[in-house]
Amino acid sequence: MSLHPPAPTGFPETVDAWAQTVRSVVDLGRTMRPEHADLATDCPGWTVFDQVAHVAGVEATIAGDPVPEIDVSRHAHVRSDFGARMERLVESRRGRSLEDLLEELEWRLDERLGVYRAEDLTGEEVVEGLFGPTSLVDLLALRTFDVWMHEQDLREALERPGGLDTPAAAQSVARLFAVFPRIVARTAGIEPGNAVVLDLTGPTVGRTGARVEEQDGAAVGIPLFRGDADEHADVVTTSLAMSTRVAMRLAGGRRSPDDLPVTVTGDEAVAHRVLAALVVTP
Repeated sequence: MSLHPPAPTGFPETVDAWAQTVRSVVDLGRTMRPEHADLATDCPGWTVFDQVAHVAGVEATIAGDPVPEIDVSRHAHVRSDFGARMERLVESRRGRSLEDLLEELEWRLDERLGVYRAEDLTGEEVVEGLFGPTSLVDLLALRTFDVWMHEQDLREALERPGGLDTPAAAQSVARLFAVFPRIVARTAGIEPGNAVVLDLTGPTVGRTGARVEEQDGAAVGIPLFRGDADEHADVVTTSLAMSTRVAMRLAGGRRSPDDLPVTVTGDEAVAHRVLAALVVTP
């Protein structure tokens, strides 16, 4: 796997990446006109306002605020317990002004930075995350991915592209790359004897890949590009080339592969299956 710019390594760099994308959400909000709040976004059921409410609500939960008990069953886009939990955080903020919401998020950013930048923190502390106990650095890496994805939702809705070559973007791409072998072998169900290469053409430039082998009767994805691991003449390779924006719209489940420009070299059927399986958000 290669990636430029590289993803953050270490706790301080991860904190900085998280803070940068949260700040971008605030800054985008500060430039909006009132009518922008009601614009639909690629996230089903959520407006621009709802996106900001989600980011603010999750950060409040991470800080220890309880999730309000609100009935959200009327929303067709809520399809799981986790989705209902996230929707309650948004629902509890509907009816407020966008300016009030941005003030909450900006205050929460400053409050969290005061915690995360404490001199005695290493990032290895075990904390309660959205999916159970985790290390603080892993929680911040996940939060960086989530907030950056919603930053991109806002940029798409507002037609203000950007933020595709930041540390938060690199962190988000690295998250996709980390699970790519599993996506190819398990989610897409690509048969042994195949390899798939994913090339990102920029602004964050990267390359990853996986070949599929059978081990103990199951298909397993083996990462490519490690030492001589990519020297396998007996596999059939399919290559997918796309921009950072396209890859991460797919990774977030925001757009259909049929609606986005992807260059395929090799087996079109394999490519279609992998592109359809590229979603990594819950």
